[in-house]
Amino acid sequence: MKRFYKVFPYYILLIFSQIACQVLKKPSSSERAVKEGTNTTGAAAPAPQATQVSAVIIEPVGLTVGTNEVKVSELKQEIEKIKVYDSVSVEKALEQVIQDQRMVAEARKRGYDNSEEYKEELQTYNSILAEAYLTDSVTIKYLLKETYDWLLQEVRAAHIMYQLHEFANPADTAAIYNKLIDIRRRAVEGEDFGVLAQQFSQDKKTSTKGGELGWFSALQLVYPLEKAAFNVAVGQVSMPVRTKAGYHLVKVLERRPNSGKVWVQHILKVVPPNTNDSLNRAKSQIDSIYTALTKGAVFEVLCEQYSDDYRTKNNKGYLPVFGIGTREETAFEQAAFALKVGEFSKPVRTSAGWHIIRLAKKIPLESYEDILPKLKEKVVTDSRGELVKENAMSRMKKDMQFVEYPDIVKKAIESADTNLIKKKWGYTLNGPITNSTIFSIRNNEIKTKAFFDYVMERQLVERVPTGYSAVVWMRSFYKRFVDKNVKEYAEAHLTEINSDFRQLMQEYSTSFLKMQLMNDMVFEKSVADTSGQRAYYEKNKANYRMPERIMGSLIVAKDAKTLGQVRDIFKKGMPYPLNSTMRTPLYYDKYASDLTPEHKKVLATLLEIMRTNKGYIVEIGGHADQNENTNNSAERIEKVKSFLTANGLPIERIIENDYAKTKRADRFDWTKNQRVTFVFYSNSKKDVEKRFNRKEANSVDIEDGYFKRGDNKYVDAFKWETGSQSIIKDGKYIELIVERLEPARYKTLREARGQVLADYQKQLEKQLHQELEVRYPVKINKEEIDKALEAGKQ
Repeated sequence: MKRFYKVFPYYILLIFSQIACQVLKKPSSSERAVKEGTNTTGAAAPAPQATQVSAVIIEPVGLTVGTNEVKVSELKQEIEKIKVYDSVSVEKALEQVIQDQRMVAEARKRGYDNSEEYKEELQTYNSILAEAYLTDSVTIKYLLKETYDWLLQEVRAAHIMYQLHEFANPADTAAIYNKLIDIRRRAVEGEDFGVLAQQFSQDKKTSTKGGELGWFSALQLVYPLEKAAFNVAVGQVSMPVRTKAGYHLVKVLERRPNSGKVWVQHILKVVPPNTNDSLNRAKSQIDSIYTALTKGAVFEVLCEQYSDDYRTKNNKGYLPVFGIGTREETAFEQAAFALKVGEFSKPVRTSAGWHIIRLAKKIPLESYEDILPKLKEKVVTDSRGELVKENAMSRMKKDMQFVEYPDIVKKAIESADTNLIKKKWGYTLNGPITNSTIFSIRNNEIKTKAFFDYVMERQLVERVPTGYSAVVWMRSFYKRFVDKNVKEYAEAHLTEINSDFRQLMQEYSTSFLKMQLMNDMVFEKSVADTSGQRAYYEKNKANYRMPERIMGSLIVAKDAKTLGQVRDIFKKGMPYPLNSTMRTPLYYDKYASDLTPEHKKVLATLLEIMRTNKGYIVEIGGHADQNENTNNSAERIEKVKSFLTANGLPIERIIENDYAKTKRADRFDWTKNQRVTFVFYSNSKKDVEKRFNRKEANSVDIEDGYFKRGDNKYVDAFKWETGSQSIIKDGKYIELIVERLEPARYKTLREARGQVLADYQKQLEKQLHQELEVRYPVKINKEEIDKALEAGKQ
């Protein structure tokens, strides 16, 4: 869409880093007022004793490019900025400024600054940058410190909640608030908080447990609830707390230091719901696994063999890192945090089944500096972000001289009726308040009609929130309408009230014009000009040479036996056997070939293996018992193949092998013979390397492809001729298989395309600057520039 973003993305990152620094470092208007002694109380400032008329000072011109003049102060600022960012001398920085000025002059001459693309880019970027400038940085800094202080602790609390819509009528809000004040009084006077929660709380999830919220740290509840939990003393009950869901009372039960996070493995035996037989069988199986572990069995081996968690069993049972209060199953969480590193738990029951948990690692809370980037993202995106937005909106309203007319607002909201819920609400064009001013921003009056038009548009596309009355919904529309107008006005006029923002937008505008010129005269021109590319290539062919090379494979093995085994595999040709199978075949009932849900779980794991190993080929082996029909094995293969291909596995990566009744798994247990097996092969020699290194690390190293001299010391030790050669070097057994020799030659244009294109662009850019030097002559006021730069050092 926008060529500028494709060509010059790093400039955008640079701009955002500048904004971040300015937003976080710049004091608020109130802070500046305190530092500068500004009167902020509204009292009149003392009258000046006399009016002095200053002489108008005409700033000298530091640079003239064509007909464009650059003042000394602007030039100094540009030179200093380039010196900092590019670490160059004053002279080099001045050259860069001159070059930039010439390019901007040419871009304006070509009308780029009047194009729709330019206007659209500037408007889009204005909105993006304004977002950062209009953010309440003071609140963000406060929340970052507060949140980390809370992260140092964990709280166990309970709550009582009364549901109330965010935009409820004031009378309803007051009634609910007073109810909770009365309940709090009863709790403070000694009544059991848990009993009161069971009796009054409308939070169905916690009321039956006495309002118990469990253990948690910061960033796990909505901000107002967290604020109460971390500010109320143990054993105390908060005043009513307002959230979007309603009003809450919070009682703090316990407090302790942060427990950090844990990284665990688990073995799971699934218990399907409402199945006692399965429950008993799963418990018996998990007990057997636990007994084996106590006798020294390897956790990872048992996990791969017996765990029912197909997402983790082939990854040694590892689960994502988690902290206190982040898992639905508290039994699992408590068992995990009770372990020491390396210990495994007794069987733990959850809604999924039975688990054995092993603690792999305990991770302490990060330092403030380390966690700060993640904390910033959380603070502006979770419920704290609402506080940031509200504070920013309050500041914008003040800065933009927002004035509201309460009587008109009240009448406008009360004009809603049931038609609004039906998405059929309308208003009278000449109604009593339609043309009245509902609020103003500076001298810009917003009429009630504009609000009504907004409501008519939004009612058609928005879902009515559950439980909202027409008036409540109208009130929510009004808040959003106000916020939208204030923010849009602030964005549109930010350059008038903020000099830093104005400068940044000017920098972006200049850079965009330069890059548009570069696009047209260099980048896109070079790509489209294929004849120019070829002419440049032919003229500079000597710069694009391919050295002498060989194409083949290098095997570096730890001993002669390993080298021989690898050599034998390669001689048989592709696909190479990996001596690897899916440990879980698909077992079938007699005569059956349809896939069960359990079969599909196994096949999902197979698909994931094939997705992550691009060179793999899988052999689907069909088997039947002696007492089945001959075609049962073929039917099983076909249905497995159809499932795999339907889920994205190319047919070229599948080998079908119907073993029928030739490979019995068990002479006596016929159920083990009714199966489909999976064996892995690969077209990649690196996968063969992994096969050997899986048994013993660093057994073999295989490289495949083109080699030139200097790429590999072992390749350089051989004679460069076709065929196989073996040597022993550095205690390694090495074989080089050379398939063909390629003498030194010029690269073809296709082979050198990227390098040719880059060099051709440099030539076009040089030509462009030479043309601009002639078109836009320069005059430099060196004396004034030196004076300004010298003054800046003092």
